[in-house]
Amino acid sequence: MEDSFLPESARIWLEGAEPVDLVIGLLTFNDTTTAPSLVRAMIEGCARSLPQQRILVVNCDAGSQDGTTQAIEQSVGDKARLLTIPHAVLGSSYKLVSESGVPGRESAFRILATVTDKLNAAACVVVDGNVKSVDEHWSQLLVDPIVEKGVDCVLPWFLRNRYEGTLTNTLLAPLTTALYGKRIPYHLGGAYAFSANMIRSTLLPQPWGEEIARHGIDGWVMTLAVAESLQICRAALGPRLQQVKPMGELSDLVAQSVGCLFYLMERYQEKWETVKGSAPIPTVGPPMGMGAATGAINVERMVNGFRQGLRDLLPVWQIILPAETFQQVLELGVEDTDGFRFSPSLWVQVVYDFALAYHERLLHREHLLKALTPLYLGYTASFVSGTRAQGVEQVERELARLNDHFETMKPYLVQRWRWHDE
Repeated sequence: MEDSFLPESARIWLEGAEPVDLVIGLLTFNDTTTAPSLVRAMIEGCARSLPQQRILVVNCDAGSQDGTTQAIEQSVGDKARLLTIPHAVLGSSYKLVSESGVPGRESAFRILATVTDKLNAAACVVVDGNVKSVDEHWSQLLVDPIVEKGVDCVLPWFLRNRYEGTLTNTLLAPLTTALYGKRIPYHLGGAYAFSANMIRSTLLPQPWGEEIARHGIDGWVMTLAVAESLQICRAALGPRLQQVKPMGELSDLVAQSVGCLFYLMERYQEKWETVKGSAPIPTVGPPMGMGAATGAINVERMVNGFRQGLRDLLPVWQIILPAETFQQVLELGVEDTDGFRFSPSLWVQVVYDFALAYHERLLHREHLLKALTPLYLGYTASFVSGTRAQGVEQVERELARLNDHFETMKPYLVQRWRWHDE
């Protein structure tokens, strides 16, 4: 197996290393306030739930300047074996937006997959070093499905308030569900667990390089989990509390995360074209609902963002959207803020038309993806306005309704996609 991307010190260490049962991968970048307690909780959790497992902690660090790696070494002590590996950061990775704040995440994932394979470990857990809510139960929830039930990939399911992660809830998750037929808790990082089978059959053969670096490893992994022939489940990990790091521009986040889904739609076209309906994936851990919203939501600001798009991006939207859809978007511009309503069916139509325009290369792809941002703001404003007076249950009902729209309108996407390819 090719491993020239590994630092020489890591290659030498691996040559003389004994096999392990479990690799705990820690992704860090200036996380000295959170990572030491996080890794200690993971080790203690393994000691309780998996006492016979031989554990290796691998700290993949993106060049911390605050003593993170040294603090982790002190925290681990003699409780487990520890390998620290600095990972490379490709140029495009600096532009990526991630809740972890770790640049070069794709390089870290590749390192962890390679180390797991070389040491014949049964599983690899990957946890972001900025998470503060890790407890001893995480190890069991993430690893047990792989060790005890033969699951290939465990995805995180975090408890979030009703308006947290609206890009996930209103676009990424329902689009992924409609495409591949599996209802997953789409997110941007946190914690995963992979089996040796998934690592060897799926992760290691990926075209590691600029494409993954450009689109982000988290969306890539999520799509692999639902598109490949793998056994998957989700782990109910509770709230995700984290050390807050700069997230960059919203348009960059939209371009990265939506672009990843659109890009992999082309790879997995034969898979998703034939999928009809959807089903939930198995869950480990206690079931969770949405939490109540915290803080004020500035609907007026989002509506103004949509109207700014009307002023600046009309020629771009006119290229992307069919005439009827474009006209409906135009008509939204005359509504006042209190009466602003962007219907779920129109939003799904817009998303599918952007996917088709991406596939047809009607515009430079990054420009096209960023042009979706004001429309996303418009739909989000409408979604919040229509649900905030009615509680969490109404939000959940509206999201379920939105999922139904993505599924029932999918034949339009399939037909247009095939028409372009003929």
